[in-house]
Amino acid sequence: MRKTKNIRIFDVIMIIIAILWLIPVFWMINTAIKPTPDIFTTPPTWIPEHFTLEHIKAVVQNWPFIKWLLNSILVSGISTLISLFLAILAAYSFARITWKGRDTIFVILLASMLIPWQINAVPLYFLMNNLNLLNKLISVILPITAMPISVFLLRQFFVGIPSELEDAARIDGCNRVNTLFRIIIPVSGPALAALAIYMFIFSWNEYFWSLITLQRVEKYTLPIGLNMLQGAYDIEYGLLMAAAFLASIPVMIVFIILRRHIIEGMSWSGVTK
Repeated sequence: MRKTKNIRIFDVIMIIIAILWLIPVFWMINTAIKPTPDIFTTPPTWIPEHFTLEHIKAVVQNWPFIKWLLNSILVSGISTLISLFLAILAAYSFARITWKGRDTIFVILLASMLIPWQINAVPLYFLMNNLNLLNKLISVILPITAMPISVFLLRQFFVGIPSELEDAARIDGCNRVNTLFRIIIPVSGPALAALAIYMFIFSWNEYFWSLITLQRVEKYTLPIGLNMLQGAYDIEYGLLMAAAFLASIPVMIVFIILRRHIIEGMSWSGVTK
């Protein structure tokens, strides 16, 4: 009885936290579909008395929002795929293959996670400039693909996979490559899905490096574009909230598609024997 009561209290607390978390999202949508005069009414209204799509139309028609959206989708999609591929190879090497210096290099990899991203900005900028990649989306994609955290998280999952699966695969004649792609990757679906959404959101929200390397408006990604919508002297809240709402839709779609795998992968536990 006491345990059931504690569970109910926990559920109530989680519901309250979820509602508090959703309030800014609701307010964003609420502001996006309000006429401009209604946005500044006092007291504020949670349910709009009048609905309008003027802010959404203004974002799409008066700004290169679609181009920014496509740029963000391209950057996030490609960087996520490349990062996953590299993380799988590196994590498998650290978790399942014994080689000289493995642990030392892994410690160095972990230590690199402590270095702030901004410290690497200057040498990376000169590197991209020497490669003539500035003002190109690939200059944003390449640095994002090398994320030590993705290797670390995936390596922790691979360590938990029973070695009996690989032993059985070798008996059946599989080499390392076949074992990785036919055994390890299929059973790691939840972990890969969770890592994919993490990398996609990280790439989607990346602002600092994109602001440095992309100077042309048509090359901007959504975070830079949203910052432009704030204006130099005033903020058009309806326009900004409409753009933020449209920018959040692709991430919502990705989460809805992968939500089952994401929930399973959040535990980061290996396959039980």
